[in-house]
Amino acid sequence: MNGVIKLNKKRNEEKILSVIFLAPAIILILCMTVLPIIYAVNTSLHATEYAQIKEFIGLKYYREILGSVKGWSAIFNSISYVLMSLLLVIPIGTICAVLLNQKIAGRTFIRTLVIIPWVLSQTVTALLWKWLLNSNYGPVSYIYYSLTGQKIDFFNTPLAAKFTVVLANVWNSFPIVLILILAALQSISADVYEAAQVDGATRLQTFFKITLPLLKPIILTTVVLQSMEYFNMVTLVYTLTSGGPFNATQTMSVLAFKEGFEYWHLGYGSASSIIILVLNMLFSIFYMKTLRKKD
Repeated sequence: MNGVIKLNKKRNEEKILSVIFLAPAIILILCMTVLPIIYAVNTSLHATEYAQIKEFIGLKYYREILGSVKGWSAIFNSISYVLMSLLLVIPIGTICAVLLNQKIAGRTFIRTLVIIPWVLSQTVTALLWKWLLNSNYGPVSYIYYSLTGQKIDFFNTPLAAKFTVVLANVWNSFPIVLILILAALQSISADVYEAAQVDGATRLQTFFKITLPLLKPIILTTVVLQSMEYFNMVTLVYTLTSGGPFNATQTMSVLAFKEGFEYWHLGYGSASSIIILVLNMLFSIFYMKTLRKKD
């Protein structure tokens, strides 16, 4: 009987100790994630004047966003921006990771060099690409003019601006994809590849039949993480194009930022941010279901 009491007492002490250790992390999550979401939801349901929350208006801002061309255009731009970025960044990151996993001369130096774009801030990346592609004095525009005798403006037409923003984003973010996939590659046992070699598998067969299936979980996890980052991305797009031309690159995150911090329409901006949250959740659920089906 005394043994049971002592065992229960020890378990209770362990539970209390675990709560004490977890409390700082839980409090931090509440303060940094849950409370801002609650505040944003509350703000989106009230009329606002600058930073003041006024009378309750319900779903008015949501109806305005979802009932306007500007709102649907921003949603479409967000989804297309995320999908186009993923269609480029995942294959590029995977191929680069596979290549850098090989025993080649100067591998450490190349790995360090490849990581540089990710180390740069989004502001620096945007300013760098803005300079490179400037129609008057940018190096890329100058080379194009030297070859064709015609000027080119990468920010003047909606389609060109969209692709420019996507390419700048891919250049800035593909190193993190590379790092995650490279780490997964290094966890694959060499015995698997040796067995495939003994069976006479070619390099392409080994990649598509062994490497890629083993990488699928980390690739889908990376897709989820990058989707969230791209949906919430403001700095790169805003600095590069400010949502132009003609709102062609204005994503929901840029719309929320401009409405909230440029025009001081906090309620409208909060409603936009909640829509971004919903889009993030929908994409994450879709990816998780896809992952389970694959498993």
